[in-house]
Amino acid sequence: MKLCCLIRLVLPATALLIAGCSKQEETAPPAQSQKSSDTAASLQKAATDVKETVQQTAQDVAQKAGAEGDKLKAQVQEQTQQSKEHVAIEADKLKGLAQEQVAKDQAAAGSDKLKAQGFIDQATKLVANTKYADAANVLKQLASLKLTPEQQKTVDDLTGKIKNALAGDAAKSVGNLLNK
Repeated sequence: MKLCCLIRLVLPATALLIAGCSKQEETAPPAQSQKSSDTAASLQKAATDVKETVQQTAQDVAQKAGAEGDKLKAQVQEQTQQSKEHVAIEADKLKGLAQEQVAKDQAAAGSDKLKAQGFIDQATKLVANTKYADAANVLKQLASLKLTPEQQKTVDDLTGKIKNALAGDAAKSVGNLLNK
């Protein structure tokens, strides 16, 4: 920014000085001619000095800009690395939470299996004791539970036995009523 301002002020002044020096006065007396050439020489020296100063300032600014660029690049790389580490940590946390949830779901499923097996065992005992209506009521409680294929087969077998037994009991009851 300072370089731009410096260039804006120095270049026009230098141009005026050089333009002023390049004019030759044809009618100037020799004493004035000597002064003009001294003035021209000093103006040229000033222009050269200004040019060197501008070039040096430009080099300094370029070096400072390069240094700032390197500094910003290092900061960006550091922030990128920190972000990567943060993402990795959060991913590990989420993975752990997912594993915990899977374990809880498996435990709940295991609990459902045990609960279902308890109902199946109870229904089996009731069928063995010929309490078919009670056994049917117990099997109805299994509707909300998820059963394994083996448990489902057992429930289907028990349901079939209960229906056959109840149908047999109904036929006996009708037969007994007709025999009376």
